[in-house]
Amino acid sequence: MTDQSPAPDAAHFAVWADFVLAYTRVMRTVEKALKSELAISWAQYDLLYNLGTAPAHTLSVSAVSRTLLYSSGSASNLVSSMVKAGLVERRPSPDDRRSILITPTEHGETTFTLSTRLVLEVVQREFAVHLGESELGPVGAFLARLRAQDAQLRHPPYDLPVELG
Repeated sequence: MTDQSPAPDAAHFAVWADFVLAYTRVMRTVEKALKSELAISWAQYDLLYNLGTAPAHTLSVSAVSRTLLYSSGSASNLVSSMVKAGLVERRPSPDDRRSILITPTEHGETTFTLSTRLVLEVVQREFAVHLGESELGPVGAFLARLRAQDAQLRHPPYDLPVELG
């Protein structure tokens, strides 16, 4: 069987490095905005997003671990910090008493809405404005192929969980 993919070379490495550095720059900007304006981290926003788009806005701690690709200990620490901040609450599952469910509090839902609008503003300013209409399809297709290599990652359609405007 012949591999039709190009051999790695300096040009491919340079594109990959630019991808990693661009992602890092945009994510640093998003994280800085979340911390300075809403006092939450990207990890906290990521959990609020996943809760906001989950059925009944509820996830088990084990689902949090799988969804966010965290170890169970890291997921538990994240949830604990968010309980302490008043963003989420824990409650026993009515179906399985061994399972703990996580749901956003009213403060968590408000923070989620505000933070999603903020993230979208930063993404527009730092990413989308630099992506031309003719590039949108090819870049999107390339990134979708990369994402599709991991079945545990979220798949389209992606929910836009707040109304814009």
